[in-house]
Amino acid sequence: MVKPDSAVRRLMRDTGKLLQPYGFHHDAGTHWARVEPGGVASVGRSRALRTWTGGQQELRFGLDLDATPTTWWEYRNWCGARQGLSPTPIEKASGPGQLTNHGLPDEVTGMWSLRLDPAQDGQHALQADIEAIRDELPRRVHLYARRALRLVEPGRYLEELLACPNPGIATWEAIVVLLAERGPGPRLDDAVGQLRACCAEQSASDYAEEVAIAFATARAALV
Repeated sequence: MVKPDSAVRRLMRDTGKLLQPYGFHHDAGTHWARVEPGGVASVGRSRALRTWTGGQQELRFGLDLDATPTTWWEYRNWCGARQGLSPTPIEKASGPGQLTNHGLPDEVTGMWSLRLDPAQDGQHALQADIEAIRDELPRRVHLYARRALRLVEPGRYLEELLACPNPGIATWEAIVVLLAERGPGPRLDDAVGQLRACCAEQSASDYAEEVAIAFATARAALV
């Protein structure tokens, strides 16, 4: 018998062990990271939610993933330096957040449910739920690890961003930044125009527009 929070911690230890063969190392808290030439991939636990269903308490959580292209990490540190902030180590970087578990099967992107055992006193987690999650972990970890690593392959993140339907400001900001590593040219010019138009259309703050274009201009000139 184990309390729900303890059960989650044990399941996360199992997750870490399953991620080790993929080259992921414990980063901080409940996430693991792998640094590649194209950026850093990370996999970990999503935010846990406590809910009530049919009068019964549930602890819901799942896995999440992130990918940070190296150029995006450079951009965020460049922005931080303008504000007097210390640089973030690559292994602790966070990506644009525009691409996560897109394309993965629906059955591995939902949240797990960890209920209380009604037959036990003391708020213990239902053993059947623990075992069900443990049985699903290897497949889910495999798919999340592969997806995160795929996104940090050179050019992959940008390729998927360019294929996004109806991109918003955050997407165009990321496109402008990632295109900059390819140097100046018509594609970068078009992306800059799209970012400006998107900001104007949505009457949004011009901060992202200004800093992204300034970085892209400086970065592209180095290529």
